[in-house]
Amino acid sequence: MDGRLKAPFTMDRVPRSVQCILACALLGLAGCASTRGNNEEPPPEVAPQPPPITAGQAAAEGEQAAQAVPAAPATTRLTASRSRPTDRSIDEIRRQRETAAAPLDFPQRLDHLHDRIYTWTQGLVEATDHRFAAKDKELKPVPAAPFRLGVVVESLDRSDGMDFDLDVDLDVSLNLPNIEERLRIFVTSDELDETPRGAGADPALRAGLRYQFVRNLNFDIGVQLDVPPVAFASVKWTRQINLGRWQFYPLLKLFAETDESVGYAAAATFDRWSGRHLLRSSTFAKWRDDRDRTQWSQTFIYARAHEVLVPDRYGYYLRADDIGRGWGVRLLAGGEETSAVTRYEAGVFYRRPARLNNWLYWYVEPVVRWDREYRWDADPGIRFGIHALFWDLARPAR
Repeated sequence: MDGRLKAPFTMDRVPRSVQCILACALLGLAGCASTRGNNEEPPPEVAPQPPPITAGQAAAEGEQAAQAVPAAPATTRLTASRSRPTDRSIDEIRRQRETAAAPLDFPQRLDHLHDRIYTWTQGLVEATDHRFAAKDKELKPVPAAPFRLGVVVESLDRSDGMDFDLDVDLDVSLNLPNIEERLRIFVTSDELDETPRGAGADPALRAGLRYQFVRNLNFDIGVQLDVPPVAFASVKWTRQINLGRWQFYPLLKLFAETDESVGYAAAATFDRWSGRHLLRSSTFAKWRDDRDRTQWSQTFIYARAHEVLVPDRYGYYLRADDIGRGWGVRLLAGGEETSAVTRYEAGVFYRRPARLNNWLYWYVEPVVRWDREYRWDADPGIRFGIHALFWDLARPAR
């Protein structure tokens, strides 16, 4: 027998992992012991039982259900739904609103306010069209003028302090058939060169006339609301090209301003859909004669989208603002000239409609930005936005 004294057994000699396992086992046994005598726990819920019908009745109900909801073909792929502005006339919208029931609760009152603003603006559009229409011709129905209003707040934690920016986004296009065919009046806060601006870019409101030479080719002329006012003109070509699972959105634009100079913008966006999964690559380049350099940006987006809003402007593709409900990751690189990169940005966004209605959308996007101006420091921030779609009436008729 070894005469050396052995150290007494203590829990300190047991490894930490074994101590955790023993503690969890003891807690489980104690919980089981404490619930044995507890008779206050409710019994399990009983699942709904099948109705007492015959096999013939069940077969008949199955046939009725199949006729009411046709089965989707086997080749149908699960894709994101697309929401578009209404193409109805103002008279149809006015009749539907007159037959709508009275609002009862807060969500319905909010929809009622939305519809009042929408129909009031449509009345102004119709009155403008009738005011300048030819007196010796029969008046044509005036199409509705859907518009989109957005507010974006952005905050970045810079090395020299917090940086807060606010951006207000407005876009509306008016089709006035009684003034002249294919002539439209538009009001927008978007840049003339359609650069995907960020919050704090100091946007200016522009208004003008749009004439469509041929399909997908538009000529714009108008005035930017400034002091003094700035005249502008542009020619733009853009379209959507379906390439199987790929969708291609090209953009070519020539523009001129009295305040700055002439220039051009070119962009190419490729979307690949796999069910509701979206892969997007967006390339944008802009050249102006007064600066004699080409600004550029490259964006990559991965998203899972359940609803897609048909964009009114090309810049929505580059900012993923055409996604109404979904989430995704956005990576961006850009520069003030083609020979160098001046900024990087990475963000994770989450977008969805408000629970109260189907016309108000919100999104939140935590971001990290690296700027050459700030010595490539990783500046964290957050972007929050709300978009109100005045695309149609929110409340149906009776």
